[in-house]
Amino acid sequence: MLTPPYVTRHLPVTLPCLPIRRLGSSPPHSQSVPLLSANTSVLLALSASALILFSPPSLISELRRVKNVSPWIARDVQNFEKCKADTMLQELLARCTGPSQNLSVNEKSKLLETALNAVLPICNAGAVAQEIKGHLTNFCDTNLEPLTYAPFVKAANCALRELSRVNVQGIPAFKVDDKTNVLLHVNDPMPIYQDHRDKQSERKPDVVVVSHQTALGTKAHETQESQVLTEMACKSPKDNFQWTDVRSTLEFKRTRKSLTHPPSVYKIDYVVPSPSAQYMEYRKDTNGPAKPTGSTPATGSAQTPHEASNELRPSSQLSRGVKRKRGGNNEDRTEEDDPTKPPPIVQNGLYVAEMFAAHIARQHVISFIVNNDYIYIWFCDRETTIQGAAINFLQDLPRWLVLLLIMQRMGYEQWGLNRVFEPEPGFSGKVMIEDDQIDLELDVKSKERVTHFGIRGRATTVFPVKSEALSDRQRDPRFPNESSELVAKLYWPEETRQSEPDILKEVYKIAQTDPDVRGHVPELVWFHEFKETSTSKIRVALGLKDAEQAEQGSRVLYIIVFRKLIPITTLSGDEFLAAWWQVVKCHRALWKGGVLHRDVSPSNLMVYRLRGQFIGVLNDYDLSSFKRDGPRGLERTGTLPFMAKDLLMPEATAGKVEHVYAHDAESLIWVLTWVCLRYEGGHLLSTNRPLEDWLKSDAPMCADKKGGFLTGGIRNVRPSGSHKKSWDLVERCFDGIHSIYLPSGYRELSDESAFQLLLEGPMLEHESRRRTYS
Repeated sequence: MLTPPYVTRHLPVTLPCLPIRRLGSSPPHSQSVPLLSANTSVLLALSASALILFSPPSLISELRRVKNVSPWIARDVQNFEKCKADTMLQELLARCTGPSQNLSVNEKSKLLETALNAVLPICNAGAVAQEIKGHLTNFCDTNLEPLTYAPFVKAANCALRELSRVNVQGIPAFKVDDKTNVLLHVNDPMPIYQDHRDKQSERKPDVVVVSHQTALGTKAHETQESQVLTEMACKSPKDNFQWTDVRSTLEFKRTRKSLTHPPSVYKIDYVVPSPSAQYMEYRKDTNGPAKPTGSTPATGSAQTPHEASNELRPSSQLSRGVKRKRGGNNEDRTEEDDPTKPPPIVQNGLYVAEMFAAHIARQHVISFIVNNDYIYIWFCDRETTIQGAAINFLQDLPRWLVLLLIMQRMGYEQWGLNRVFEPEPGFSGKVMIEDDQIDLELDVKSKERVTHFGIRGRATTVFPVKSEALSDRQRDPRFPNESSELVAKLYWPEETRQSEPDILKEVYKIAQTDPDVRGHVPELVWFHEFKETSTSKIRVALGLKDAEQAEQGSRVLYIIVFRKLIPITTLSGDEFLAAWWQVVKCHRALWKGGVLHRDVSPSNLMVYRLRGQFIGVLNDYDLSSFKRDGPRGLERTGTLPFMAKDLLMPEATAGKVEHVYAHDAESLIWVLTWVCLRYEGGHLLSTNRPLEDWLKSDAPMCADKKGGFLTGGIRNVRPSGSHKKSWDLVERCFDGIHSIYLPSGYRELSDESAFQLLLEGPMLEHESRRRTYS
């Protein structure tokens, strides 16, 4: 074995939107969009969730088998940002004035004051005020949580009916439109189902916000609105709602038996909550998950399995749109019925994730938690979650009515829906994106669409697209993937990170002169950045960031079109090993050329067929960086089960360890090991899959499991029959890994020494042994 020079590092003791048109309509005036050269022909990396689109045996099909996603959602919501109640109301009110408005802080404050004064008469005078107070009194006197839904909904819908007559200067007047006008509707215990490829989730939000049309359903033509408000909306629906129709949810929690009744007279002064009630904190001692996993520090971008997992069961067991039993039948139980129900913050997060998944490019979700007599506004986007301070809807009715006014007057976009991909509520057809050079047909409801499940992060969605202009574009002979099929990747990368198209420009320059890269990198066909979707805008508006900090941590929506590839996990034997080694050499050549991939996983190793052979492709560069951007090396990037053990240690997760070539080399070995153990003949093993619990681990747990595997666990596993020949190489690679984890610390190697020790040396020995015995 090679013995290059090394040093040691001490280890801890514990190891703008494009024009769109619906098909059949006239095309709008087009505009130019940034494009790579038409001669740049190579397919781009698809992120983890892309692979299910191409073939069942993929990492994502594995991750979807992880049943309990509550810990991952807990990670997304527990470290929320805090915002004062009036600041949140001011910003949401300002958004109701229209996207072209740019109000100052003083103008927003004045707008809230105007709105409070406009709703005050509804709180204090006349029969409507007495009716609302009566419903709220019933809410106070009913201490069983399920029985509080109806009086709360009655009070809210009564207020919404009266608010339709209120005019606030600057806010659009109410318009009668059953498609867009909303109301609150009791939902529990009726489940809402959602398909996630071949599985289906089941959730039971307490109360939902839906349009009048959705509430009326098939009986819209024979039911009066007043009946909906007073009768139907106060009971769970007869037919299941669909997540695509739910604008928002309200999760209730009732812990106090005694609540103070509404006062006789209201003022517009903010009723300050007690310090303990100002914000709902995530507590580990609640009756939810004992420990949120996958916690990611601000310095890192590590990906965890929650990006594609779900608490799902086969969709064949359920029927969409069919009324389900309300309890008492064990066959109807799911994990959500478990006595260890997640705390309200996590439960709310699960509903938010479902609303995100229901729409192809939803920018944000606004949801609510009602905790005793307080209501909390949650603004969730791909950057993080923001919680508005408590509003006591019993003692501070004017602010609750302003919140209801906002919900009533918010447009489709203000709810977070993206009109580029969904032109109108309930849209389920195809859209065309056009510019001077391309026409892109998107089937936003395609059955092949793969959607991220979660809240924060890149939230990659992948779906097939058609474009005559792109399909017919002259092919570059340097990149021989001949597939005519196209896929689109829609995702939210960090704004401060070098963009994936920019990374690929550098990759293509290296490919021109390096045969180890040429033909082994993906082809970017077309891309566009939706700059107006930046998540920094809401944070600057709420005062959570200043102008200089605006882009720090913020995310922006991208769409990138590629030619279709095939997952490497579909291969076995010599074909698999040859493609894997091609990727190893491509990765090494790019690292030497200054492009640091830093996210090696089975999902990012792809292939295409060329003249009867499979060619390996190193995929997905949206976590990559340039060597010249030194500070990026301190970020923790990767997919947890395949990250180097050294990067999972506390010092690394704190951002104090540089991500070096040896770490990616180790990841390539973990990928090799993973596929050899878990795939047979190109298919994921159906039972008895080794390393299964790695999919559910956070960084410290994963580090411990890898330590155990290195020190003895590898002797207790056997490769599948189709990968048996590759196991000799795996064992030789692990000899190298053993030699860098020393009792004195982590053995730091030069890049070339790491390549020789961990990869090239073992491969040469493996090939020599094969030749000897063949």
